Amino acid sequence: MFLVVKLMCDMFYWSITFGLFFGLLSIAPRGVLGQIAYTRHISNLRIKELMNLADRLDHSIYQEHPPCERYYEYVCNRNQPMFSIMGNLPSERELISLWRELQNDGDGQKFEAKNKMLSFHLSCCIVKSVDDCYRETFDYFRPVFGYIVAHKHMEMHDHQNLIDLLERFISRAKNTEHFGSHLFKFKMEALRERFKDPRVYFKTNDLDEEYKYVRIYNDGYDHNIKALEELRKSNNSTYMRGVPKTILDWTMYMYQSRNKPMSYYMSTLNVHLWMMFYNSSARMDPAKYGRIADCLKLPPVLNVLDEARLMAVIYIKSFQQAWAEYRDWIVSTPVTNEIYDHENEILKRYKLDNKRLFFTLYAQNFCDFGKEIAENVFFLGLKQNQDFYNVYSCGYQTPKGAECF
Repeated sequence: MFLVVKLMCDMFYWSITFGLFFGLLSIAPRGVLGQIAYTRHISNLRIKELMNLADRLDHSIYQEHPPCERYYEYVCNRNQPMFSIMGNLPSERELISLWRELQNDGDGQKFEAKNKMLSFHLSCCIVKSVDDCYRETFDYFRPVFGYIVAHKHMEMHDHQNLIDLLERFISRAKNTEHFGSHLFKFKMEALRERFKDPRVYFKTNDLDEEYKYVRIYNDGYDHNIKALEELRKSNNSTYMRGVPKTILDWTMYMYQSRNKPMSYYMSTLNVHLWMMFYNSSARMDPAKYGRIADCLKLPPVLNVLDEARLMAVIYIKSFQQAWAEYRDWIVSTPVTNEIYDHENEILKRYKLDNKRLFFTLYAQNFCDFGKEIAENVFFLGLKQNQDFYNVYSCGYQTPKGAECF
């Protein structure tokens, strides 16, 4: 039985490999395997991804509900949020592609953590579907996937995009709420420098040490799950905290988000950075944030708990900063302005533009909060934004309340 399952898994891997190879040939006749083709300032790969993003967004939002009156239903009712604030899980195709790269990586032939990953996947194949096993393997061996991304995918323009985004965040934040003397400033500057070469955090010896005490058996799925869960819950995991965790998160975010437009990066990673900053600031000065909450006239559902009031202010402030940063980026150079206009030309076919894309992806971060809380966060933040009203042609606007900040 074991040999049969192994043979089936091996046959599946090879069939996928050939499928990926010919798929890449078909989507990029002048790119990927050679010089990447560009149309104006945007690569053809990015154009393809923008169209894919627009198509997915069309299936994610609920067009029958008018966004101005029922924004929660419009954004969340189909219960298919596309991305979290730190990106999304890789697609099946992406996982298989990374998997094959790990298997064929000559630099890691004696890579014990990789061997344990392969053994775990094999044990999973005996009791579960292959698709489920790819997901579980990624979940438990994320640092190993981080290794292949850091060593094979850091020459992409997306890496430079994220470095530029970090630079812009630090530059903007320096003029915000005493950021210059804030410990968060030094943390972000250090992370920015370390993210320039994340390979430092994904060495085979370090990954072997990470999984050193985890025993994995080819046919012991239940035992393997228990052992990996114990590692996750213990304090021994290097990649569950501190700088290594952040570098792993950013590395996988970069791979999962490649070829996305800047409106995507700004509504996910940039919002996340501002939330990290304001969260640390709020803990240091809760009275100030309490005054802002009072000024905003938060509804009772948010006033019941101090933590809810605090987080509502953090979300709204983070959204405002991320949106302002995106607007600045659009007009920062003639090239960025042309990119923005070209992307909007493409999105127009789907009755979308970059601003709608930004507002929708931002709002989908709050779908899991439930309708009452989410709608209050949406409208406290979005109803103060003139661009939001212009984009959706709402025709009315509540007082901005800018004095609250």
